[in-house]
Amino acid sequence: MKNTLFILTIFLSCCFPAVLHAQNQLIDSFYRELKNAKSDSVKLNIRARIALENSKKDFIAAEKELDDVKRICLEKNLPFNYVYAERLLGAIYYERGDYVKAIITYNELETAIQRLPEGKRKAKELGMLYNDLGASYSLINDLENAQKFYSQSIQLYEISKDSSGLILTYFNLAFVFIDMQEWAKAIDYLKKSIDNGGKTVDWQLLAFDSYARAAAISFKLNRMQEGRKLLADCERLFPQVPLDLDRIYFHNAYGEFYYAQNNMKAALASHVSSYQYSLLWRDPYYISDEALHIGKIYVQLGKADSAEHYFRIALDTAKAYNYMPKIRFILNEWSDYYASAGNYREAYLLRTELLHFTDSLVALQNHNRLLLFDARFQSIQKENKIKQLETDKQLQAFAIRQKNILNYILIGGAFIILIISLLTYRNYRQKQKLQQQRITELETEKKLAATEAVLKGEEQERTRLAKDLHDGLGGMLSGIKHSFTTMKGNIVLTPDVALAFERSMDMLDSSIKELRMVAHNLMPESLVKFGLDTALKDFCKSITGSGVLQVDYHSFGMEQLKTDQNLEITLYRIIQELVNNSIKHAAAKEAIVQLQHEYGLLSVTVEDNGKGFDTACLDMSRGIGWSNIQNRVDYLKGTLSLVSEKGKGTSVTIEIKV
Repeated sequence: MKNTLFILTIFLSCCFPAVLHAQNQLIDSFYRELKNAKSDSVKLNIRARIALENSKKDFIAAEKELDDVKRICLEKNLPFNYVYAERLLGAIYYERGDYVKAIITYNELETAIQRLPEGKRKAKELGMLYNDLGASYSLINDLENAQKFYSQSIQLYEISKDSSGLILTYFNLAFVFIDMQEWAKAIDYLKKSIDNGGKTVDWQLLAFDSYARAAAISFKLNRMQEGRKLLADCERLFPQVPLDLDRIYFHNAYGEFYYAQNNMKAALASHVSSYQYSLLWRDPYYISDEALHIGKIYVQLGKADSAEHYFRIALDTAKAYNYMPKIRFILNEWSDYYASAGNYREAYLLRTELLHFTDSLVALQNHNRLLLFDARFQSIQKENKIKQLETDKQLQAFAIRQKNILNYILIGGAFIILIISLLTYRNYRQKQKLQQQRITELETEKKLAATEAVLKGEEQERTRLAKDLHDGLGGMLSGIKHSFTTMKGNIVLTPDVALAFERSMDMLDSSIKELRMVAHNLMPESLVKFGLDTALKDFCKSITGSGVLQVDYHSFGMEQLKTDQNLEITLYRIIQELVNNSIKHAAAKEAIVQLQHEYGLLSVTVEDNGKGFDTACLDMSRGIGWSNIQNRVDYLKGTLSLVSEKGKGTSVTIEIKV
């Protein structure tokens, strides 16, 4: 016995520094991750993990750290980070054995999870929460609530088809019945845990603890064949198990196997191995459980001191962490041992302690119920206060929103009035503009009408004068010439008189010719008979023939032009005036007259190589020549473009839609 304890002490003294070193390395890695983290969400989760690891050394500091993380999560509106930090805080209370505080924390966590958006993430969070609540209730011996929350967790995991969650929750639910020593029911739930593990090795490894615990219970029920099959599965998977917790269950199963075969030495070795891994895992539940198993084996081996030593370890550990069902089992087992050994005094004392424990357990359960009820009441009040604050905040926001809406309405109204005023003013200005435009148009129309009347009157007068001169005076002069010619043949003239007579006849011919030219200028006969193109061609030819100006005439597309005589006469007069200007004012030697008709547009160009002039002088000029040209263009509703520069000639372009 002493040698066994000595070896165990040496083993643990060697292992614990390694465990602490590994834990420090893990915390250091978290701090490195925290330093490199970019987002607030990642940083807060790392801080929460660091607090969880540090809770094993400084619980108060870890609790404060998690409270600070939760506060920041609320400020930054990070609900999932808040849920994570709250869950770890509950886990810290659970690990300390403060299960009532853990339950209160988990109840607050449930409220936070219910606020999350609907979806798989929320269902999974609730599934984990109800699993944690089930574990906490089982350890305060409230097995009814434990079973209820485990069942809720299973329902959520089944809906979300979370096999890993089902493996864990069925495993934990089995422990409720283990604590009640309802072994058959416990093994049923362990098999359900195994069934969710599937056929692959990875899933079977996840369900490894269920295999091992089912094997151990099978041996308790003397279902040896079933237990051996499960133990064979454990043997197959054991080389790949990652955790000391898995090794606890493995050696525990072998311990139960050997115990069932009454091989107490082999059973002791297996349970001692399981106990050692429990110490490495630092889980007081399994330390207490394995110490109880070792004590029972030492009873069978007849080693009272060793049995009492491990019974004491089991009881003290269970009491330290409030494992109520375990305390009852240990007291019952230990008192039975004393009774069978004939030590009735110690048996009586333990039975009395068991009775007191049972009474105190009832009182403690009632006390816990009151604490939980009060916590729920406080939580409800807190939630109501939060809701009231949210309502007040909403009302305040609503009032601000109403005020803003009123301001927006007032601003909008003022803006609309401004827009209406601007539109009204614009409409007024537009009407004024339209009226002014209409007045201008009327004045233009009046001016054009006056111009048209003047031009028509002028052309009519020209036509009358041309006809009177040609038919009247021209006819009379021709008659006189004929009379003089007849007279010459009937009388005898002296040479001097004959010479004077011939000179008079020449002067008469010149007068007739000049008269015809004047009549032609007043109304060209070719314009009336053959149109604008022919008339302009004759006009330019006559100017060239006179020798005063060399005029080149060109026309394009005039064959398709169909216009009234009034437009042709007006254009003829404009070109006639422009050519006369080139003769009288420009002192030009050459000129070009060009007519082009295309796509309903008649273009007239008159250019000369005269001396040119400053076009700005036209505004101050009082001559009627250029004014007549402009009036005629306006009358035809055309456009006039003038380009001239001193010493570089003049170019006039007129465009008229026909």
